[in-house]
Amino acid sequence: MSFGNRYRFGIKAAGIIDLLQRCERLFFMDADMYPTGDISRCFNRISALSSIMWRCEGRPKAPYRSLEGEGLSIGGRILIGDETMWASGVLGVHHHNIPALERAYAASEKVSEIVHLHTPEQFCTGVALSQDGRTISRHWLPIRNYSTRGKKLHARRRIGAFFDLNGKLSVERQVKQAASCRVWRAPLDLLLQRDIWHF
Repeated sequence: MSFGNRYRFGIKAAGIIDLLQRCERLFFMDADMYPTGDISRCFNRISALSSIMWRCEGRPKAPYRSLEGEGLSIGGRILIGDETMWASGVLGVHHHNIPALERAYAASEKVSEIVHLHTPEQFCTGVALSQDGRTISRHWLPIRNYSTRGKKLHARRRIGAFFDLNGKLSVERQVKQAASCRVWRAPLDLLLQRDIWHF
């Protein structure tokens, strides 16, 4: 799934294709995402012509311009590195889009050989899911992420403390206790982490 360990981000794309073969609609979140409310309404927005992704990032970073003239394509469209970039930390997709995802997965290996960033999988997925009359929209769901260094450090400590305290309880009790577990940072937490701020 990672093209022989050459591009480890291909694992997610291949895994989503595998899971989607067993269901009609799939809503996937990266491990650094967490819901803060009911996200079940997402399934009403997923169809053969409508997908959901984390957010639109606009024009890709400059290294993608290296794709121009390379002759790489997805679904017959030649890539020039100026296509819209979508973040794939959240992905809602329909079973009928498996062929598009397979094209994106195959292209991501080739793109990663030219663009030395960690984002070819999400770039190719966005291109493929916006072809042939399909559209992508931002999720607009109660979901947060802790993908920065400070957020991850804070969340890791909170989650570790939660399981130290509740790890021996039944699953039902853990779920109830989890409702009061706070992984977001309060102003005091930010102040205490000021030594790792980056501007």
